[in-house]
Amino acid sequence: MRRIGDLKDRHMNSTLASRNVFICAAAIFIASCGTATFTKTGSDATIESLRSFHLAFIDEFAVPGKKFNATAFNAKVNQGNAKFQQAIADEKFTARRPVLVDLKAQFDADAAHLKSKASHGKVTPALASEMKKDVNKIYDHALGR
Repeated sequence: MRRIGDLKDRHMNSTLASRNVFICAAAIFIASCGTATFTKTGSDATIESLRSFHLAFIDEFAVPGKKFNATAFNAKVNQGNAKFQQAIADEKFTARRPVLVDLKAQFDADAAHLKSKASHGKVTPALASEMKKDVNKIYDHALGR
């Protein structure tokens, strides 16, 4: 024979479990909405765009065995410089500008290093991989990750 207390406890446990599941689901939903909105707007979106450009630049010019094309390289560096300068000029939060300046300095340093290696035919898969890993680390840091 079941006691009323047993039924009451079982009902209470299932109610608490249902409530906890609902609270967790709601928290995950709210957190994901906030994150998605935050990363797709403002200066974070600009930084992600600059990261994409920087990584594509490395992919284009850090190719082992590819003949170095100085004209194409310089044109892409100029395009990158314009993107970074525009991002710095458009940044509304003055505290974020030094971060963008640092990212531009990294792009400039990577371009100079890549130009030196590529023009001497010393590009390796390890060089490209390491550069991309470093770029991702720097941009993640800039985004506070």
